[in-house]
Amino acid sequence: MTTADEITDVTRTCQDSPSTAALVAALESAWTAIRAQHTEVPAAVLVVGSGSPTKPNQGMKWGHFAALRWQAGDNQLPEILISGEGLSREPEAVFTTLLHEATHALADVRGVQDTSRQGRWHNKKFATLAAELGLSTTKDDKLGYSPCTLTDLTRARYRTSIAGLADALRFHRHPEPTGEGKARTNNNNGFTCECECPRKLRISKAAFEEGPIVCASCGTAFLPEEIDRDTYEHPTFATGTAAGGDQDQDQDDADDSEDDDPMVFYDPTGERYGLPTYPFKFAPDGLLTRRQLRTRDLRPGGQEPAAQILWRRGKRVAYLFRLDLAVPKRTATPAQRAAIDKALTARRTCPDCGQVKPYYIPRRTGTCLDCPGGSQ
Repeated sequence: MTTADEITDVTRTCQDSPSTAALVAALESAWTAIRAQHTEVPAAVLVVGSGSPTKPNQGMKWGHFAALRWQAGDNQLPEILISGEGLSREPEAVFTTLLHEATHALADVRGVQDTSRQGRWHNKKFATLAAELGLSTTKDDKLGYSPCTLTDLTRARYRTSIAGLADALRFHRHPEPTGEGKARTNNNNGFTCECECPRKLRISKAAFEEGPIVCASCGTAFLPEEIDRDTYEHPTFATGTAAGGDQDQDQDDADDSEDDDPMVFYDPTGERYGLPTYPFKFAPDGLLTRRQLRTRDLRPGGQEPAAQILWRRGKRVAYLFRLDLAVPKRTATPAQRAAIDKALTARRTCPDCGQVKPYYIPRRTGTCLDCPGGSQ
């Protein structure tokens, strides 16, 4: 039977050896030395934990700052995590990590946004604060100004704290295995397309090559701005069928709209339709449709529709935008034009015979009209 003395011996709260108490004390002493030189750096709870990455494409984490993670009586304190894996480095490198996290703590106290991208990218504001605390930063393509080293003056100022860490660094944690990473198979290349509403969506090249995606609200295709909507052609989509029509359309449209008294759509205050509304060809000067702006090499530039035109018993709508708020159209870069040309060429290339046809390959058959099954 186990005696009480044996239980106490097994479960005692302080081991004779090994003990990490001296390690934590050295880290806290170094943090106190930093605060003595820079009084704005707040008191914090220092912990030692895992810095191993959780994903194969991530790097080892040497430290981390988290604001207001601990409650101490009536006060909330930030947390400074020092990774156990990083304790295998030289004492100066460990102290550099403490100063790095002190920079984040100082930024938090001053309300400075020193990072972005979920804390990975360290901006110039971080570099400025780091220099104030005695660090020299270099810019990394992925992390910004995160890499830091001690200046000669800082090294001399904290030599006692660094020596204390050297005596206490007798432990370090082994990294955790993460396995082989899965190679990324997708990319961010694609087309930003918009309809005549206007609404926008981003379409991959493969989806764009399949054919137009049509807006159920206005009946127009989502197309890149670089493609001329008036000349756009596709076997399943008629050219110029945009619901957001032009005031200069064929007279047939005007005749159709006049059959049912077009003045029922005259609502310049927007009381009835929620937006200033005019019949076909009754829009005031200074308001143009998206197509009319395009003929002047202009675009709405993010402005909301100022009014609308209704015709054909209210089934057709064209939104009007203020001319004075319009901005010049963006010019496509050579790379964008090349990508669009490549996508359009792919839609005219038969997957069976490999020939480029003067028409788009019908999706119904998946082959050109000259290949077996293409003319069915």
